[in-house]
Amino acid sequence: MKKKILLSILTLVVPLLSWAQTITVNGTVTENVFGDPVMGATVLETGTSNGVVTDLNGKFTLTVSTQNTITISFVGYKTQVLKPQATMQILLEENVELLGEMVVTGYTTQRKADLTGAVSVVSVDEIAKQNENNPMKALQGRVPGMNIAADGSPSGAATVRIRGIGTLNNSDPLYIIDGVPTKAGMHELNAGDIESIQVLKDAASASIYGSRAANGVIIITTRSGKKGDKVKVDFSANLTAQFYNKQSMMKLSNTADYATAMAQAAMNDGLDPETYANNYGLTLHAAAGTPIQAYNPATKAMESFTVNGLYDGYLNPKKSMRFSNTDWLKQISRTGFSQNYDLSVSNATDKSSVLFSAGYKKNAGIMKYTDFESFSARINSSFKINRIVTIGENATITYSDQVDCAPMENALKMAPTLPVYEEDGKTFSGPVGGMSDRQNPLRELYHNRDNRLKMWRIFGNAFVNITPIEGLLIRSNFGIDNWAENIHSVTYTWHSDVVNNDTPSANVGSKTSTKWTWSNTANYNFTIFGAHTFNILAGLELHKDSEVRNNAYAQTFALETYRYMWPDAATGTQRATGIGEGYALVSLFGKIDYNWKDLLLASFTIRRDGSS
Repeated sequence: MKKKILLSILTLVVPLLSWAQTITVNGTVTENVFGDPVMGATVLETGTSNGVVTDLNGKFTLTVSTQNTITISFVGYKTQVLKPQATMQILLEENVELLGEMVVTGYTTQRKADLTGAVSVVSVDEIAKQNENNPMKALQGRVPGMNIAADGSPSGAATVRIRGIGTLNNSDPLYIIDGVPTKAGMHELNAGDIESIQVLKDAASASIYGSRAANGVIIITTRSGKKGDKVKVDFSANLTAQFYNKQSMMKLSNTADYATAMAQAAMNDGLDPETYANNYGLTLHAAAGTPIQAYNPATKAMESFTVNGLYDGYLNPKKSMRFSNTDWLKQISRTGFSQNYDLSVSNATDKSSVLFSAGYKKNAGIMKYTDFESFSARINSSFKINRIVTIGENATITYSDQVDCAPMENALKMAPTLPVYEEDGKTFSGPVGGMSDRQNPLRELYHNRDNRLKMWRIFGNAFVNITPIEGLLIRSNFGIDNWAENIHSVTYTWHSDVVNNDTPSANVGSKTSTKWTWSNTANYNFTIFGAHTFNILAGLELHKDSEVRNNAYAQTFALETYRYMWPDAATGTQRATGIGEGYALVSLFGKIDYNWKDLLLASFTIRRDGSS
């Protein structure tokens, strides 16, 4: 019997030991028949985040499981997946098809093989798999050196940083959508309409766009109709559940931990912890053997305390709030559901291309009483008038309606001893005694539920392309970005013990932003002596940016309902503000790219911006 048990244990242990066996790989990654080392190639244990990059001599050292493979990749070369060995010599093969792909750069297109700057090309297929309101959020982790931070709002707002924090105006990158520059947000753009995304990261790549590109450039090209025998119809729908990851979510102190920290803080400051706790609606009594302990600098010893509710379990003299143990993050969050529906109809022939798309998004946020809803429609078309002239347009109209609020700071700092509601079950609780004046985060969300921001945006361009001779493209492109938003927000009265608001108020704000850009370029591509290829670009660009903002504020209303609280109905203070501002740019630019037999590349860029 013992032999059978021992044999069974060995049967289980041996495979586990085999699975856990590792090997240290020492390898060299090279290219071409001359064995030139490849610096910066990625060597990754397949299916894991365990990886390294090759050094100046193309060498690497990596410890991996013998059961796994390793993946070797480098831009412009075919990815290889190999079984690990103690010593490895890896020869990378050029991906000719990849290098021949055309990518959009400054005012023109280039082969990947001809790029001299740091340009990242993002796979749109991968983005389409993610149900994100903002396509920029889907780029997170896909572009080396680009950092994307989101605040969790249902609108999908995100902060994009390509080259760190800049000192000129804001640090946002410049977005170029179908040749039209903008600094506005991207959460109105339908991810299903995107054909390609290129990120220009270094100064050499972005310099063609001038000072506005100091923080990098993201070039977005939208979809157009593809040639086919029939009209193509695409429809997609998805539903996504969103919730906080409990493992990564910040763990807040419960009431016992909170009281312990207060007692310790009082002692550290030489204060009587009993008196200190009374300011927070608590009383602490010395009692040996209880789990709450703190070091007393006066006695130089650990002392034990137990927590009791002051006033027979009530936190305040009015006895309207009972001693509690509240998880405020749990109280303000929920499982959010996001819906996304996209429809597109397209057709293309040798002489024309037409695509129409429509999209609808609805996102109930993770925070209670927050949501985002948007409708979008786009039409892209182009028509070849004759052998020389092609005209076209790209136009998008979007409408969004959102309510957003971020009381996270108050939720993290609110005392767990406070309940969500007072004893009547309707009045929101609030700080008592000597507590800091943090507002009840759930009350903030609830009172903000009607304060909706509504936005219309029209974005598009019209262009004409002229090719009088082979290799020469003359293009005139006029683009417009018109943005109009308005919000009617109200502040109700509330009374939460020591934190109160006795003055109801309303705020009505509107903003209209109009930007237009007219760019004219000539691009000539030619080869001389069979080996020297030149691509010469020259251009003139005019840009105008204007913005008008108005605001009306009023206090004191006879009736506290959202539909009644407009400034004209107020009986108290009233004030109005407004401003109009803008600037203009006149820009001259040029670029020369040189290629000798795909072995020697050179690029020269010049631009001058004249600003109002």
